[in-house]
Amino acid sequence: MKGRKNNPRFGTLLFLIPILLVVALVAYAVIDTTSFQDGTLIVRAQTSARYYQTEYLNLSVSVAGRSGITPFTLSLPQGEYTVSFSSDHWFTTPPPRNVNVTSRESSFAVGVYNPIPVVVTVNSSKFNATSVAVLHQATPMIWLNPSSEYEVISSNLTGRIIIGPMQNATYIFKETGAYAFSFVGGTSAELLVNAV
Repeated sequence: MKGRKNNPRFGTLLFLIPILLVVALVAYAVIDTTSFQDGTLIVRAQTSARYYQTEYLNLSVSVAGRSGITPFTLSLPQGEYTVSFSSDHWFTTPPPRNVNVTSRESSFAVGVYNPIPVVVTVNSSKFNATSVAVLHQATPMIWLNPSSEYEVISSNLTGRIIIGPMQNATYIFKETGAYAFSFVGGTSAELLVNAV
């Protein structure tokens, strides 16, 4: 009876199978930890720089069923998310922002809030309002002169403001308080500005 011959290739293959399995498992673990790790999303809210230097705001936002106050930082699985910004009485509300979160990376979503100006018309030594409210350090107060004459208004806060024909002047109140404006020249018209 003849003995069986051992196939050296078969033996080598049997030896390599466990090594290949270990390498495959290690590779899978590396891919798993790098590909499926969460990313970071940072959400901010700020004013536009149209009237003054940009200021950061602390306002409510929501993303992926979670809410927070800006600046809001959260960890999320990679994917696309929609960030919704809350409304505020003194600013226009930014539209929702779509943002992609990538594994192990930081992504940013910024909502830009434009302040809503208060416009007061000054014409023929009259104001078109008797009182207005503004948010101090935020709301632009715009004095508008639609006439062909110069208008001069005054208060103990600003002194004289001279507004040329078809021109305007912008002022932002730095502090809270109630401020009375009147026309220079002795007219009885008066405007009360309440800065909150």
